[in-house]
Amino acid sequence: MTEAEAQEAQREATATIRGYMYQFDASILAVLSATKSESITVEGVEDFDVIADETQTYGQVKYYEAQKLTDSTLRDAILPMITGFLRYPADVRLRKKYVLYGYFKDSAGVATSYGLADMQRVLVRAQYAVDPATGSRVKTTINLQTALGASDEDLTIFCDRFTVVLSEPFDMHRARVIEALRAALGVAEDEANLYSYPSAFSAMAALSSASSKAARTTTRKDFLQQIQPNVAVYSAWALRRESEAAYCRLIREAHFARLNVENHDRFFIIDLPDTETLDMLITLVRHIIGGWSSHRSKSKPAKERYAPFFFFPGIDPADLVELKSRLIGESYRITDGYAFFGAPFTTQQLLLAQTALEPIAARIVGDGAQLAAALDASVRRRLVVQLHAGKPQAIDAKFRQISVPVRSAAMAMKIV
Repeated sequence: MTEAEAQEAQREATATIRGYMYQFDASILAVLSATKSESITVEGVEDFDVIADETQTYGQVKYYEAQKLTDSTLRDAILPMITGFLRYPADVRLRKKYVLYGYFKDSAGVATSYGLADMQRVLVRAQYAVDPATGSRVKTTINLQTALGASDEDLTIFCDRFTVVLSEPFDMHRARVIEALRAALGVAEDEANLYSYPSAFSAMAALSSASSKAARTTTRKDFLQQIQPNVAVYSAWALRRESEAAYCRLIREAHFARLNVENHDRFFIIDLPDTETLDMLITLVRHIIGGWSSHRSKSKPAKERYAPFFFFPGIDPADLVELKSRLIGESYRITDGYAFFGAPFTTQQLLLAQTALEPIAARIVGDGAQLAAALDASVRRRLVVQLHAGKPQAIDAKFRQISVPVRSAAMAMKIV
């Protein structure tokens, strides 16, 4: 393959990927626009199907940055629509609607509705063949209306049920999706951009790849519940998209700006990149204790006191012992669920009350089972904060969560 051919192949691949992403965005908008009586099936009859009691609207999505909406382009898109439409009995056809949704180059002035004469023109396809006797190219035409067995009345009814919806270029379209999510979820613009949209995109990708039609069907209510802000999952691409400073600032302002005002139980799950040392992890733990523990307060009432929980999924057992020893050696009072050497783990021991005389600074669990037990044993509002290198832990969605990919302990400190 020549360099020019390789570049052309790359452009084609990029266009294909952007086309899939545009389709997911369009499907998200279709879900957000659905009424209470409508459901959405993705990858159904078309890219997205809007199903109501009396009508079904089938939407096909196209994204062509460098291609105009010509008769040829339109023909390729609607032939499957017309073929499916003709299979239905006459009374059923009246309950069907068809939409070609997308962006095309230079689409100003492009028709969004078609009459019989327009459709008949579109359905005439020219093709060329080489005459073996003369070697010249010979143009022939195929009337697809005849090939489909569609009468003028059939096409007229189809035209009445068919619409072209011209949408925005890629980035503008995505911005509209993010704004629709912001309005639907009632979150800030930064929250919608950094985690509501990635969550919605991932949810739509999962719907699209499900094996059964039922699993590919959702409602606006169900979709919003799936991506609700209770689980704030930031993605690695959001980190790549923003500068590190901007990324940290946005997340901090959204979730960590109000220090020492709420006595929630905060569970910090920390799994740093392998390049980070134990010293860096301990520095981060000290930083979190400094901001999220009331152990130094002498006057705070018992019911308003709080101390952070810590779980380190990837830590070596010897390093966990070292971490605890270092904290204790620096006069931090910690609990880990064990009353004495050889005693069983108990949540009662882990949740010992913090007082002025017993200034517990942190609570540390050793594994996922202990974390789950601690979450269930807590009687306060719980917040799970995951600072991870790319593989967050699976946590029950009933707990409010913030999952943030980080590159280093220093970056995590900028956030919390």
